[in-house]
Amino acid sequence: MNYLAHIYLSGNDTELRIGNFIADSVRGKDFTMFPERVAQGIILHRHIDTFTDSHPIVKLSKDLIRSEYGHWSSVIVDLYYDHFLAANWLISIRNRLIYMLNNSILI
Repeated sequence: MNYLAHIYLSGNDTELRIGNFIADSVRGKDFTMFPERVAQGIILHRHIDTFTDSHPIVKLSKDLIRSEYGHWSSVIVDLYYDHFLAANWLISIRNRLIYMLNNSILI
C-alpha cells in the first residue's frame, strides 16, 4: 500500500518503477512475461516489503494500532509512513517529488 515509498526507491527508472508499482497484483515467481527491468521492479518491491515488514519499528507501529484496526493496521501504517515521506521531504527534493509523481501518473 505504500506506493510513494516504492516509487521513490525505484529512482528515475521508468520500467523499474512500473514493476515496483504493479508488484502487489503480480502472483507467483515467474516474471518471464515482463521486460527484464519490470521484473526487477517486482522483485525490488518484494524485497522492500520483506525488509519493512520484518523491521522492529514497523512491527511496533502495527502492534500499537492492531487492537483497534485489526488487519487494517498494516495498510494504515503504510499510508502513515508514505504521508511522512511526502510531508518531510527536503525543500530541494520536493520539486523532485512533484516531478516524480507527475511522471508516475503516466504509469
